[in-house]
Amino acid sequence: MSLEPASAPTFLSVAPRFVVHDLEQALAFYGQLGFQTTYQDEHFAIVERDGVDLHLNSYADAPKGHAVCWIAVTNIDALYQQYLPTHAVQSPLEAKPWGLEEFFIRDPFGNLTLFAERIPEADASSGS
Repeated sequence: MSLEPASAPTFLSVAPRFVVHDLEQALAFYGQLGFQTTYQDEHFAIVERDGVDLHLNSYADAPKGHAVCWIAVTNIDALYQQYLPTHAVQSPLEAKPWGLEEFFIRDPFGNLTLFAERIPEADASSGS
């Protein structure tokens, strides 16, 4: 039995869920990166920037480890310069052999967010 095209499921979005130890500190951190709080209760918050949501779960005794999130962006050079003064940037902005220019940040709880922009084909083939 096949599904009719109109009834086939469609993925609409994805939102990473980061574990944080202090929700207010996390909201302040992501606020300085340009995210707006769209929902908050005692142990959970959603922050959003340009249609991208991050979910923040606060636990006093959080499990060890961290999460990783990858976000495709435009104008990565300007974003990198915007984030440098926050001291959250943990890597240089660099072209990768897989055709993306990337850098990453680390939040106060160890969660990583990688930002990437596709390098135009002509630039990638010329080695710049």
